[in-house]
Amino acid sequence: MKKIENVWKALDKPISYLAGFCIASMLICVFLQVVARTFRFSINWTTEMSQYFFLWSTTFGCYAIARKGKMLGVELVRKFFPIPIQRTLKFISYMAAAAFYFIAIYFCILRMPSLMRQTTPVLKWSIGVIYIIMLIGIGFLTLYLVYLAFLGLFGLDEKKSDTPKTAEQIAEEVE
Repeated sequence: MKKIENVWKALDKPISYLAGFCIASMLICVFLQVVARTFRFSINWTTEMSQYFFLWSTTFGCYAIARKGKMLGVELVRKFFPIPIQRTLKFISYMAAAAFYFIAIYFCILRMPSLMRQTTPVLKWSIGVIYIIMLIGIGFLTLYLVYLAFLGLFGLDEKKSDTPKTAEQIAEEVE
């Protein structure tokens, strides 16, 4: 289990940097658009690139957020049940999310041959390339959700702590 966690930790930094790069690039493209429109000229590719960077930053950002444990969840509902049922509910919720992403990946792969023939309006890139980059990010997220599901099912994600939480720790968890 430690080796698997080390693999995830090794992926954290590059994927977080990739998400950050995409956000920064998107902001640069939007800034260039604003400057161009202010001075009444056009940079056609900035609109398209800002959209792609937005998609990619969201895709890789979701993985980074999942790794930090900041994804939305219905923790309150689970806490009303005994521990074995909590674990089962955690497993079901993670597997349901992973199944959704897996279905999205499956249908994207089915459509990939036709997407490779289509090109983007301005840059004339293959739309398949845009989707392949998204599939990589969604693939990492799907694998991580399956990993979390099994950790939750067997209680391996529970932190053993005898000391009660302070108000600051609880507030930090809520944020």
